[in-house]
Amino acid sequence: MDANEIKKVIQAYFDTGYDADGEGMADVFHDVAHLYSCDENGGLINWDKGFFVNIVGTSVPGASENGYPRYDEILSIDFTGENTAVARVKVRVGDTVYTDILSFLRINGKWGIIAKVFTGAPADSVSA
Repeated sequence: MDANEIKKVIQAYFDTGYDADGEGMADVFHDVAHLYSCDENGGLINWDKGFFVNIVGTSVPGASENGYPRYDEILSIDFTGENTAVARVKVRVGDTVYTDILSFLRINGKWGIIAKVFTGAPADSVSA
């Protein structure tokens, strides 16, 4: 099991998010991927890949275009099997720093994100 393969997918996740590249973001997630979080009322956020890719590609201007400082960090990568892994990362998007738990599957030889659980905090309240 090679952590470098997972790191490449994570780096593409960071790069495409920073550049608001929806098509690039689509490449790092498996087709049936879902993203989860809690909304401001404590209810469930459950987005499919297409919804998230649309947000990245159309709703969020690229941080590079807005002059936001880049911050992304891999906190941990753990293999849970030959074809499964979990990573915890931090990434800044605009004025928010997100902590993401990314679940990976290697399907037909290709590593991709199958699920993401995320939470955000104002960037000025997070030590980056």
